[in-house]
Amino acid sequence: MKPRFVIKIYTPQELNHSSFVQTGLFELEAKGLVTVKVVLDIQKRLGRYVVEDGMLKENLMPHPKTSFYKLKNIDTGKEISFATDLYDFANQFSKPALEHCDFIFKRNYERKYVEKLPDAFQQKIFPFSLSFGVSSEYQKKATFFLVGIIISNLRVRTKFDKLLFNRWFKTLKAQWKHWQHIKTTRGLHRFEEFNGNSANTILFQTRCFKENQEDVLQIHQQRYAIIKLLRKEFPKHFKGGFIKTNFFLEKYADAISNVPSNPEEYLNVLKTSKIVIYTRGLANSPAWKMAEYLSQGKVIIAEPLTTELPVPLEHGKHLLYFRSEEELLNNIKLVINNKKLAESLSVNARKYFEKHVHPTNRVKQLLEFMLEKPLS
Repeated sequence: MKPRFVIKIYTPQELNHSSFVQTGLFELEAKGLVTVKVVLDIQKRLGRYVVEDGMLKENLMPHPKTSFYKLKNIDTGKEISFATDLYDFANQFSKPALEHCDFIFKRNYERKYVEKLPDAFQQKIFPFSLSFGVSSEYQKKATFFLVGIIISNLRVRTKFDKLLFNRWFKTLKAQWKHWQHIKTTRGLHRFEEFNGNSANTILFQTRCFKENQEDVLQIHQQRYAIIKLLRKEFPKHFKGGFIKTNFFLEKYADAISNVPSNPEEYLNVLKTSKIVIYTRGLANSPAWKMAEYLSQGKVIIAEPLTTELPVPLEHGKHLLYFRSEEELLNNIKLVINNKKLAESLSVNARKYFEKHVHPTNRVKQLLEFMLEKPLS
């Protein structure tokens, strides 16, 4: 029997974050629950609502990490337009999504910002949950996605002046690089594989960014201090450090990671680690590593999240939170010495992933939430 629901994916301007939703949809299609159609979309989709200093403002900037979809019930003909906003900033929103979609699911959801929007917009926005970059073996119409990111981004950067061709060239170069990176995205099966934990290895590998904002500088200083602390306190058990990239700064040269940065090799190291450390992402966004840690049932010691999840991660059940270096060290020592607690945290972390983060299950939950009934 053919599925009763058709999902249209409108090719987005960014493929890294949106891969999570696409993976969930293609996996659901493989299970026979939906039919997926990929639609070439080259619209500019300009405009953001931004909450700054308690005030709501508008601008004409694009919001590429918001992607668009349409859900149709074949039996009734009813259509629902929805978007997923996977941008780092909790205070920024896609204007086209708010004005034209029925539902928006926001990754970095903070109610204090949502409440600054008009009531009609507030009613459309819901927490997305955690996400990470991932691919499905069932993905189709890859060429559509490539053409979509190139043409839509060229259109965004089209202004008929003497710098037009220079902007076009830079855009083509950037999008081709983006496409090459997307082709290395790890498959879903790698995160579904789960072999349990090994010895008391403590893992914390992280990145540097251009220090062009105070927030970035604070993140670097925090991460640097944690790396140095863990190397000092657990010299035989700690693995990780800063990944050396084009943005790497010499002042952190003594904190370079001893773990591979290649995504597949890094995942192999993660799988064999037991205790993992989490710190906030840019703009207090929920970093991908939290979802990756949960997928492998790691014992997670984490800085508290500010994003509001549909189902909260509970201290003492799914992970342990820390708010100071002293608390970080105490939590690590606690799980090293308390094997029962460590095992419980590991089991519950994996269960949380399977129920609330796994892309197939999470996307299915979002569809059923909008339909107000099961897909099957």
